[in-house]
Amino acid sequence: MPWLGTVEKPFGNEPDRLYTQPSLTRGAELLIDNFRSSLGPRGMVKLILQPFPMRDEITSDGKTILTSMGAVHPGAWILREMAYSQIVVGDGVITTLVLAGELLKNSKKLLALKVRPAVIIHGYREAMKHTRNILRKISKPADWRDHDEMLRVARTAAGTKFLGYQAAKLAEFAVFAVQHIIEMRGGKPQLDIGDICVLKVIGKTSDETRLIRGIAFQSGLRHPGMPKRIENPRIALLSCGLEFKRFWEEETPVKVQVAPGRIVSMREARVKMVRENVDRITASGADLVVMSKGCDELHASMLAERGIQVVHRVPDAGGIGRLAKASGGRAVGSLDDLKEEDLGHAGFAEEVKVPRFDTRRLEKGVKSGEPLPEEERLFVIDGCTNPRSVTILIRGQVESGLGESERALDAALAACRALVKEPRVVGGAGAVEAELAHRLKKFALSFDDKTQLAVIAYAEALEGLVELLARNGGLDPIDARLEMEAAHARGLKWTGIDVFARRLRDAYEMGVVEPIQIKDSAFMIASEAACQLIRVDRVLRGYHGATLIPGEIPPGASEGPRVLNDAKDLPEETVKAFRKSRFLKPYGSKLELNL
Repeated sequence: MPWLGTVEKPFGNEPDRLYTQPSLTRGAELLIDNFRSSLGPRGMVKLILQPFPMRDEITSDGKTILTSMGAVHPGAWILREMAYSQIVVGDGVITTLVLAGELLKNSKKLLALKVRPAVIIHGYREAMKHTRNILRKISKPADWRDHDEMLRVARTAAGTKFLGYQAAKLAEFAVFAVQHIIEMRGGKPQLDIGDICVLKVIGKTSDETRLIRGIAFQSGLRHPGMPKRIENPRIALLSCGLEFKRFWEEETPVKVQVAPGRIVSMREARVKMVRENVDRITASGADLVVMSKGCDELHASMLAERGIQVVHRVPDAGGIGRLAKASGGRAVGSLDDLKEEDLGHAGFAEEVKVPRFDTRRLEKGVKSGEPLPEEERLFVIDGCTNPRSVTILIRGQVESGLGESERALDAALAACRALVKEPRVVGGAGAVEAELAHRLKKFALSFDDKTQLAVIAYAEALEGLVELLARNGGLDPIDARLEMEAAHARGLKWTGIDVFARRLRDAYEMGVVEPIQIKDSAFMIASEAACQLIRVDRVLRGYHGATLIPGEIPPGASEGPRVLNDAKDLPEETVKAFRKSRFLKPYGSKLELNL
């Protein structure tokens, strides 16, 4: 039978009944406190220090902050795992965590009033069900074909990052990209975000960020004699390579003896085979060959003589597949199968040399801190007529800025995807939370027991989001909350907080709208996470009956659960063995066994 040890409070000698559930909740709240100041477009950013690899990031993105944090406390760990479900949706991570924190904080007040955890959980779940029903009733239908409507959704999502006017530009690129790649299947729109390639290149400014109606590779032409730019290229896509290995390069145990006189004839035969391959490509009418395998020097030189561009060693899925969708071509596995109808088409294909500056790479003779000019080769295929795959090229001076631009773009794409899946929107800027809280307080009156208190606590948790949004925007949170309550009581259900003008405005007039799918998912995950933590009354850790010292079991193991209040509870030799192992680490005045 496994030996179970209760995870005790790190300081003090309080009885076990006072520790278990409150400490679990406190551990989750400590995790959530890192996210409160980052809620909203005027929220603060976090500086994340990554020791391995040595990289620093400045961001306000909830997904990045969450994935970079380690959670040792079981309460924080459970909450983090639940929040990962919101990451799949793509946005709303901070809203999920902060709402879960408000629900846990309000549950502590109810527990102090002797309200049973089962009653609190029942009230929270009833409130969650009613919240989801209200969302469906008050939301407005949206059309993903409407460019302006989708642009408002994308700008709202990207505007939470600290990019300023750049966020609006990235939102426009996201909308153009999404509307290019949407396909109708069975009368329903289908969107695969994987068909949108995001390429980050250090150098120049963010104003150089652009949308490519095609694809770009971080690679150059195979041969320097090939033309740098071709207008209206016909593109051959090969899932094979154009290279012949000499027999002495093959890894084989067979020994081949060749007479000296045969070497010349073998070379001539090789040249003949290469020329036949080049003739097949030329006969198909291709101006550009993109292949997933290698292209040897002889093939490259002959193709260069005929004015044909070659890009080799392009990944099958990430490059060949996307290029086939963008250009309308079809990848073939052999030159024998290459036909004119398999070729793709584009507006132009060009090799671009991108200057970049990297202060981390210094050579002899260069002063410390002086940037070194470098060039990075990109091959761009742009101007495809009806591309089903596009590329967004992000430019910037520093790597951290590129990362935040990519995260803003990801948020905008996720919002567009949510709108396509469920074309309904609600007002942002705290308007939907305030309206839900107003209606939940009325709904609470339908209960005549302590469930009413739990439903009101859920409504107050939603109002806590409104207060926090106002506080981060520089407004007085109490005044903002009272003004919002009064406005929604008068029937102005889309009144929200304009954090830039620091006053109340209609969310739709501000253009702050959010897809219902993201809001619905955030409320549901936050509610379930809070209910899971509230239901726990004691934390136990199993040691699986294993003995860290062969042949010995710590005293009390056969007596069932044991509280490790201090190292004195164990024999000295057991403590020494624990300290040498990976199973023990100091945790305040107690010991924490990590199994």
